[in-house]
Amino acid sequence: MGHVRVKLKIVNRGDQYLADAGIISPEKVRYIETEGLVDSCATNLCLPISIIEKLGLKKAGEQEIRTANGIVLRRLYQDAWITIFDRFCTQLVVELPDDCPPLIGVTILESLDLVINPIKETLEYNPEHGDKWTTYAY
Repeated sequence: MGHVRVKLKIVNRGDQYLADAGIISPEKVRYIETEGLVDSCATNLCLPISIIEKLGLKKAGEQEIRTANGIVLRRLYQDAWITIFDRFCTQLVVELPDDCPPLIGVTILESLDLVINPIKETLEYNPEHGDKWTTYAY
């Protein structure tokens, strides 16, 4: 399978809470629009540290991460609001070195009911659900 890339918007959810409460103006909510690599082997959203710093995400802890190069300790950050196409979810963020692209993991795909089309090398709405955004509760 080739590389599947998709545009996404990432918002600092903490900033969004403050804006919703009227504590900061909506213009002060930090966000980025970027392209991410869909990675069916990644679990979460993984972002280069420079993007995490631009977003001002708050450190949540650390976790061992299994990579192609072995197990590494990575920092986790909260709380990102991710939008792909017209669908959105919140997610913890795993820190990546700056020489890595943003990685979109499987929990985001499941939350947004999106699937990889390996023939077209695209990300698409789940064909089992048509254009309806569906999730499971069992």
